[in-house]
Amino acid sequence: MSKRECARLVRGCSVVLAAVALVFSATPTHATSASTSVGLPGGNKIDINAWHCTLYTNACDWKASTRMSGKRPKMARWIQNRAELEAHGVRVSVSISKNPEATLTMVRKSLGVVRWKNTNASISDTFGQMRPSRGTMYVSTRSCGSAHVAGAIRVSEKCAYAGAS
Repeated sequence: MSKRECARLVRGCSVVLAAVALVFSATPTHATSASTSVGLPGGNKIDINAWHCTLYTNACDWKASTRMSGKRPKMARWIQNRAELEAHGVRVSVSISKNPEATLTMVRKSLGVVRWKNTNASISDTFGQMRPSRGTMYVSTRSCGSAHVAGAIRVSEKCAYAGAS
């Protein structure tokens, strides 16, 4: 093999190795998500979103939000998000972390509820990590939102579910 052929081979291998390194370093985040919207008088709307990772080893990030948008979103007196985080399987459990302003109630070993009622903004978002036990087949996030916009305009709880059906 000549020096020129060897140099071409090394450059070719370098390009392939760089491409492989890029693929492994830029692995896309796999996620499951869902959302629902509720229209309000005056051009505003409430969006409820649920998101969590699809692939995980020990822990899975999650996020749930209730957001008001539109012409006058600061009119909300309060806006609330309630997220149900669950590990599914036989005899499974889950530990859950959450943002500091939210409250966490464990309903059972495999189901926790995180809630935050925001009276200072047009969004109530909660987030953290789920650490399901071995034997968990999948995790799910149900995000439920409600709000008191102004006067008699109230949004009763509406939900979005991200998980296997």
